[in-house]
Amino acid sequence: MLFVTCGFIFTPHLPFSDLPIVQKSVEYAVHGMIGILVLSLIFFALGRYNLMMVGMACVGMLCVFLKNESNNHLILPENDLAPKMTIAHFNLSYVNESYNDFIQRIKGLNVDIISFQELTPDWSKVLHKDLSADYENVLKNVRIDPYGKALFAKNLFLEKDVVVFNEVPHLKATVKIGDKIVNLLSTYILPPLNESSKSDAMEQLDIISEIVKKSRFPSIVFGDLNMVYWSNEIRSFRKECKLENSRRGFTPLGFKIPHDHIFFTPELECSRFIEINDANSNHLGILGTFQFKNIPSEEEIRASIGYLGSK
Repeated sequence: MLFVTCGFIFTPHLPFSDLPIVQKSVEYAVHGMIGILVLSLIFFALGRYNLMMVGMACVGMLCVFLKNESNNHLILPENDLAPKMTIAHFNLSYVNESYNDFIQRIKGLNVDIISFQELTPDWSKVLHKDLSADYENVLKNVRIDPYGKALFAKNLFLEKDVVVFNEVPHLKATVKIGDKIVNLLSTYILPPLNESSKSDAMEQLDIISEIVKKSRFPSIVFGDLNMVYWSNEIRSFRKECKLENSRRGFTPLGFKIPHDHIFFTPELECSRFIEINDANSNHLGILGTFQFKNIPSEEEIRASIGYLGSK
C-alpha cells in the first residue's frame, strides 16, 4: 500500500517513471485510493489493525494529494452582482446521441462561449447552420484530423488568432467579462503514448505556457489535454503558468478518467463547474462559469486606510 501510494504521489522522482505502464497507472490514482480503502476495511474485519492504520494513512495522503491538484476552495465563490462568463467545451468525437438532441442540449445550456474540438468539415457546416443565429462571432480551424477546433461566442472577439506549431493549431481570442478583458486559449494534445508522442505533448504544453505568460490579460485555457490533472506533466504546466483548476474532483464511474480541463489564472475565479453528459450518461463535455475576483478598488483601499487611521 505504501509503495502504490508513493508511486502515485512521487512518480516524477522514481527511476522508472518514464515507463508507459507507470504513466498510465498514475491516471487511476482515485481508483487506487478506493482500492486501498476497501483493503483497509478488510484488514479491520480481520483484526489486522496495524495494517488497517497504514492503509487509512495512505488513503489520507492520496486524498490530500488529489485535492491539492483540484480546485481546493471549500466553498465556491458567490457574487451575483459580478459580470460572469460561461464556457462549454465539447469534443465532437464523444457525441453518440442524435444530432438534433445534441444541438438542443447545447442551446439549452445558454452559455457565452462554446468550444468544439475534433471539428471536421461536416461538423463545421451543420454547426454553423444551427448556431450562427445565437452565436454570431466564430473562430474556427477546420481539419480532417483530430486538431480541428472552433469557438462560437455571443461576446464580440476583440482579438482572434490561430497559433500553429508543428502543424497543430491553437485558437486564441480575447473577450470581455464586464469591463475587463480575458484571454481564451483552446488547445488539443494527443495522448503521450510513447517517447515520441510524449515529447510532442511537452512541446505543445511549452507553447501554451509561453502564450499564457506573455498574455497582457488573465487567461482561461481549455481543451482535451489527454492527461489527468494530477499527472506530472499537467502539474508542471500549471505551476509554470500559475494556473488554477476548475474541477473540484470527479466521480470514478467505471474506468472513466478526466482528460478535458479548464484552467484559469489567479485573477479569475470559478463559480461553477459541471460535467455535461447525454441521456445515457455518456460524457460529452464540461462547463465552467468565471468571474474576476472582487478585488477592492484604489479608492476603496484609500478609504479603508483613512478610516483605520482615524481610529
